[in-house]
Amino acid sequence: MKKNKVPTELIFSLPNDLLVNILARVSRLDYPILSLVSKRFSSVLTLPELYQTRSLVGLTENCLYVCLLSSRADRIPSWFKLCRRPILASDTRKSSGYVLATIPIPHSPPLHRSSLVAVGSNIYNIGGSISQSQSSSVSILDCWSHTWLEGPSMQVEREYPSASLLDGKIYVTGGCYKHYNPSNWMELHSCGGYKGVAYNPNDGRWDSLGSEMNLGLKWSSSCVIENVIYYYYHNENIKWYDTKVRSWRTLNGLKTLPRFARYANVRLADYGGKMALFWDKFTGCGNQNRMIWCAIIALERRNNEEIWGNVEWSDAVLPHQVPMAYVFEYVVAVNV
Repeated sequence: MKKNKVPTELIFSLPNDLLVNILARVSRLDYPILSLVSKRFSSVLTLPELYQTRSLVGLTENCLYVCLLSSRADRIPSWFKLCRRPILASDTRKSSGYVLATIPIPHSPPLHRSSLVAVGSNIYNIGGSISQSQSSSVSILDCWSHTWLEGPSMQVEREYPSASLLDGKIYVTGGCYKHYNPSNWMELHSCGGYKGVAYNPNDGRWDSLGSEMNLGLKWSSSCVIENVIYYYYHNENIKWYDTKVRSWRTLNGLKTLPRFARYANVRLADYGGKMALFWDKFTGCGNQNRMIWCAIIALERRNNEEIWGNVEWSDAVLPHQVPMAYVFEYVVAVNV
């Protein structure tokens, strides 16, 4: 039986509310491709009503956002999100079908010595340094409209603070070195950290952790997935923390992943219960070319002592040359 095609003219003549209802049921991974269909599609895909409809029908999903930060003095960030890449007839390379798409975000504030944390469909930029002075500012990136909003300032100025999300609240600790006062060291849960302490917000008690939690810079490539802490650091295997025996164990099953360069930038993120792993790979004469790779890893706890990872796919998602002056600043899954 011959299938009847919907005339293109009919699709473009649909009223906005009906078009929003249809597009709300399409994965956000496909939105960058749909935005190329027409200027009207591109405009509709940015409407706040689209996000509201997706929320009402329970179709929000996790989208991975990546921030590359310039190491130059201006510290201007470049933002990307993982989406499906268009399949072209000329494509000959076997691909996962995913790519990092550039997100044009006007008036993006510098992310210098600040902390970033995702809450729902927003990313909070907390504290940092402005004109070599500590800042108490909080700015909020709306990941639906991709616009920055000004949030309420903190009580004290902070640079390099630690920010965590727990039970829908943001807890910010540290970073107030110039005006240190124990009473304002934390304002808005800090689990782990450079000094091996954990805060329990239920009873307001600080607990000392074992020396095995003093990871220092290793925290920069760490994440928490379903209440388990994972980290990667300089050619080590990916580790996870076993709270029962208070020691780190190796995440098994990742032999299909390549061996990372010793000083590769590696970032981990919780991707809806799976692990999103990003790293850069240097190629060419003198390692002058750099590409961004990604792997999505499903996690399985087989017993109390083992967690296994299954690499669902791995591919270069930013295959074009990335300037050497840029480094990973942030990778996070945002619910939109």
